[in-house]
Amino acid sequence: MKKRVLRSVLCLAATAVMMIPSAYAQQGVNVTNFKNGEVIRYSTPLIMGTLADEKADNVVLRNASSKRKTATMNGQAYKGRFKVLADLVPGENKLLIKAGGQTVRLTLTFKPQTNSRAVRAIYYADKTGSTKYPSPVEGDTYDVKAKMSTAMLLMQSFTAECMYQHGYGRKTFNVELQDDGTVETFVAVGNVEPNSGLNHGAVDAAINALPKRDGQTYYLALLGNGLGYTAIGGGGKATMGGSTIYTWPNSIDQAQAAFMDSTPIDGFHVDAAGRDVFWANSSTCIGACLHEILHVLYLPHSMDGFDVMTRGIDYFNRFFTLVEPPSKQNANFREFNDGEIARLSKVSANNLVAHRFMQPDEIAYTDSTTPQIIPDLEKRQIVVKDEMGIVFVGLEVLYANPGADFCLPIDPARPWPKEVIIKQKDWARFGDGGFQVRVINSEDRGNTDRDPLRGQYGQRDVKTP
Repeated sequence: MKKRVLRSVLCLAATAVMMIPSAYAQQGVNVTNFKNGEVIRYSTPLIMGTLADEKADNVVLRNASSKRKTATMNGQAYKGRFKVLADLVPGENKLLIKAGGQTVRLTLTFKPQTNSRAVRAIYYADKTGSTKYPSPVEGDTYDVKAKMSTAMLLMQSFTAECMYQHGYGRKTFNVELQDDGTVETFVAVGNVEPNSGLNHGAVDAAINALPKRDGQTYYLALLGNGLGYTAIGGGGKATMGGSTIYTWPNSIDQAQAAFMDSTPIDGFHVDAAGRDVFWANSSTCIGACLHEILHVLYLPHSMDGFDVMTRGIDYFNRFFTLVEPPSKQNANFREFNDGEIARLSKVSANNLVAHRFMQPDEIAYTDSTTPQIIPDLEKRQIVVKDEMGIVFVGLEVLYANPGADFCLPIDPARPWPKEVIIKQKDWARFGDGGFQVRVINSEDRGNTDRDPLRGQYGQRDVKTP
């Protein structure tokens, strides 16, 4: 067994956080992404900010409202910036963030979601029920439930903050949160022999045998040892190979440390984009789990290289950290800028605004309308209409392949418009090639027209039929 080498995470940082102006400051500590007294609908916020003391090398967050072991969380600080996770209990949480001799008190209220739709975490095992996996970690406890719980909380937190950064509020998918703050994770035992490879039918059968929950359920299924390695999402289920789980953190208070762990990987399964160290393995594979969950939520691939709907999964770690530790590709710590952090691009975030799994509370949907896409070739425009309001209008290459990268700007601070005009300048980017128009209304009902110009794709020669 190889002893796991942890690098210190408390004295590391860079100039890499996308900050939202807001600020709640006391005694030299400035929280930039939350306001005092804010109510949020998920339990693990990443709190970011600035420090008057640029020499401070760590932050400590204490939740006076919690009796959990995660009531005290260590975070990262350097050059006047900090990031620290918090584990909130339901109700009011009185937080104290301290860096050196400077402090800020911040109150956040966690109101659990009431949306009956949720993403369930599944670890899929063979007929023996074993959850052990090959691991170089000395003393590994093989606690797959703890690892999947932590990953789910990180993915939920990332999604919420990305939606907020685009002006949509901290919307995120619901999980099965337990009283101790962890996410309930189920071991689904398949009727398959050990090391028998991937059998999608057996995975589905094992999931269907689990206790049912009230409300529509999507799944993240992590494949156990010897049961295949893949990354695919669709049809209500995200499936991901689990043979890299040995690098994942066991609890939320270990997450930032896990993303700073540069232990080399040798002789064990690695999926880390050639970087082949613990932190990169965790980043890419947890990021890939989110990627597949978002496919289940109907997100297409993106053309933004840092969107998690493309290779942004490799930079999932940077969202939670302030500097990147060494790897097989880079012998030194690496600073990164605001544009080099994993994110949801505007088009991806806009896609999710109305999704029924992304609403914090139960909604009584009418399902009364479907968006209309009406070509007006004489005026060289395309009219989009829906009485329930339009939240998303995307112009994409056919089937969004290789990816989506453009949507019309719709102001989320105003009532959703009932009519949107797509003008010729909006589709000029496609030249004489074909494109599709994809529309989503406020009730998450969509429509796609893959021939909106009725075959007349030239920019100067659009004619009335």
